[in-house]
Amino acid sequence: MNHAQATELIERYFAGETTLEEERSLKAYFQSGDVAQELQTYAPLFAYWQQEASLTAPPRPVARRRRLPRWLLAAAAAVLLILTLQIVHRQQEPRVSNFPVAQRQPVDWSRYEITDEEEAMRFLKTVLKNTSENLTRGPEITIRELREVEQILD
Repeated sequence: MNHAQATELIERYFAGETTLEEERSLKAYFQSGDVAQELQTYAPLFAYWQQEASLTAPPRPVARRRRLPRWLLAAAAAVLLILTLQIVHRQQEPRVSNFPVAQRQPVDWSRYEITDEEEAMRFLKTVLKNTSENLTRGPEITIRELREVEQILD
């Protein structure tokens, strides 16, 4: 490999555009010792990779770990899930006794009972008037909404 080819390959190498074969030829070029003066700064990089490849340590024996049976793991996961759901449920559900306003108290309905006939008639007239107005307005609202739907569909 000549100096021009090595310079071009170094530029492509740092741009990440070289193939594995080209990288092997670059490695061989820098290990040959006949490296141009301009490219001497890159020689330690390729020497580093060569040194690292030679320093491979012998493989350590892998200790086998005992594995638990799958059914035991599944049972443990189910118990953990149930306990978690119970804790979350207890935290989210307020107790009625913690809120004095929400405690049950008997209601004295006799206080709301109408005892006067004139008051009962006024109340009845008001209720019937409101009911009549709502029943009259209902068809108007329905017709208006149907016209809007017809406009949209046309």
